[in-house]
Amino acid sequence: MSKTEEKKSKKIKMSTLFLSAFIFILFFIILLAGVVYRFNDRVYFLDRLSKTIPFPAILIDKTTIITIKEISENLNAIKKFYESQDFASLGYRVDFKTDEGEKRLEIRERELINKMIEDRIIEKIAKEKGISITDKLVNESVDRKISEYGRGVSIEDNLEKLYGWSLSNFKKKIVKPSLYKDELEKWVSENENKEENKKAKELVEKAMSRINSGENFSVVAKESSNGYTSDNGGHLGWFKKEYMAPELQDSVSLLNEGVVSEVLESKLGYHIIKMENKKNNDSGEELFNLSQIYFPKASFADWLSEKIKEFDLNILIGKYEWNAETGMIEFQDRGMRKFEEKALEEKTKDPSLLSI
Repeated sequence: MSKTEEKKSKKIKMSTLFLSAFIFILFFIILLAGVVYRFNDRVYFLDRLSKTIPFPAILIDKTTIITIKEISENLNAIKKFYESQDFASLGYRVDFKTDEGEKRLEIRERELINKMIEDRIIEKIAKEKGISITDKLVNESVDRKISEYGRGVSIEDNLEKLYGWSLSNFKKKIVKPSLYKDELEKWVSENENKEENKKAKELVEKAMSRINSGENFSVVAKESSNGYTSDNGGHLGWFKKEYMAPELQDSVSLLNEGVVSEVLESKLGYHIIKMENKKNNDSGEELFNLSQIYFPKASFADWLSEKIKEFDLNILIGKYEWNAETGMIEFQDRGMRKFEEKALEEKTKDPSLLSI
C-alpha cells in the first residue's frame, strides 16, 4: 500500500471513530434524558443531575423553554418559605417529607408550572405587541418599592431568609414578569377590550347622572349596577382601607359620611362609591361602611386564558399533561387528581396550600 493510500485509510478510520463516538454520546444523552424525565423525582442522582443540566421540561410553541432546573429552583423557594414559618402557634405543622407532604408539594409544583407558563406566554405576547421591559425599568420599580417600604439591606435579608433569593433573583422571577403583565393588561384594555370598556364607562356615567339628578343611590344600584350586591342596593359592608382596590383606597377613605364619590376607575371596572358611615375598631383602625354601583371592565384574565389555549404546549416531564380546553397542566395520575381536589377543598386547614 502506498503512503498516499495509508493516509487516506487513516483519515477514514479517524472520521469513522469520531462519528461512532458522536453517535454513542448522542444516544447516551437521549437515553439519559428519557430516564431523567421518567424517574428524576424518584432517584436522588437523577434528581441532582436534572438540577444541574438544563433539561427542557416545557416547550411553548417549540421556541420557548422552561427547564427542570428552573422549576426545581422555584419550588425550593416555595418550600423554604413554608418551612421558615412558625405555624405551630396556629396549630399547624408543615412537613413535606411525609407521603402526604410530598403530594402537597406536588400540588404546589403544578400550580407553579402553570404560573411559569403564564409568565412566559405573557412576555411572548407583550413583545409581539412592541412592549419591552428593560432592566432599567425593573431597577426603578424595585428602587421605588424599597424607598416606600424600607431599606434595601433588610429587604435583601428577608428575601434570602424566606426564599433563598438574592435581590437579582427577585427582580428576574417576580418583578419583571409582573411589569410585563401590567403593561400587557394596559395594552389589552386600550385595544382588544376598548369597545366593551367604552360601553361600561357609558353605563356608569348614566348612573352618575341619575345620582347627580337626586335619585336615591340604592334605587339606582338595584336598577343598573352589575355588581353582586345590586339586589340589596349596592351595600358592600365594612372595609379596612387596605382591603379596597389600590386605585380606590385614597379617594374612598377621604369621603365624608353620606357622600357619594365621582366615577372611580380600577383595573376591575368603574365604580361609584357611597360612604355610609365610618368607625374605629377596638384596635383603633378606621373602618368604612360602603355601598357601590359597579360596571366591570372586560376581564384581562379571561382574555389571557383564551390566548394561552391558542399556544402549542409540549409537556416533557412524565407526571403532567396539557389540557388544551382549560389551558392548564394537570396530573396524569387519577389518584393524584382526587388527592388534589380533596386537599384544595380543605386548604384552609393546611397552610402549605395557601397562596404566599
